[in-house]
Amino acid sequence: MKLINAITLSGFTLTAVAVYLLSYFPYIPVWPIFLTWACFFHLNGGNDKNQAFYSTIIHIELGAFASWLSALLVINNPLSGELANQLWAPILIAAVIAGLMRLGVFTQLSVTPAMIYGYASIWAFLSVPGSFNQEALLSLTFKNAVLAIGFCVVLGACAGYINSTMVALLCNLRTSKAKLK
Repeated sequence: MKLINAITLSGFTLTAVAVYLLSYFPYIPVWPIFLTWACFFHLNGGNDKNQAFYSTIIHIELGAFASWLSALLVINNPLSGELANQLWAPILIAAVIAGLMRLGVFTQLSVTPAMIYGYASIWAFLSVPGSFNQEALLSLTFKNAVLAIGFCVVLGACAGYINSTMVALLCNLRTSKAKLK
């Protein structure tokens, strides 16, 4: 099978299965799974599945964890005064993002965009009404952004891995059949 056809068929099939199965679990957001799935291929998952799997999880989870800590610090602002209240969140978030960018000097953490995907995922999750509070952020449920997003990141990396494997199998079917003739 041609590569583009294998990509299309496996992407269609896995997307349909994922969306269908996740409809039974409304507390698991679908979008971070697809974001991670795409990141898996951004990190060379089509050629090096194992490296992409681990790199995707490490980068996105690190960004998500940093974001979760940021959210807790925003809620527990130690400063007082109108100006301090207005500046606390922007400066804190900017400092954490800058810190994540600096981690790019380490080879194992050199894919800064993937860390930012994780960071942004937490804030996207927290934009749902009722999610941005300390009780939710510290709960041991999927109302906790870091647990929900963390779980979705693993699912998305697994989906990318399965997708890459499916594409390879579909492409090799043609090669295998040709060898048999």
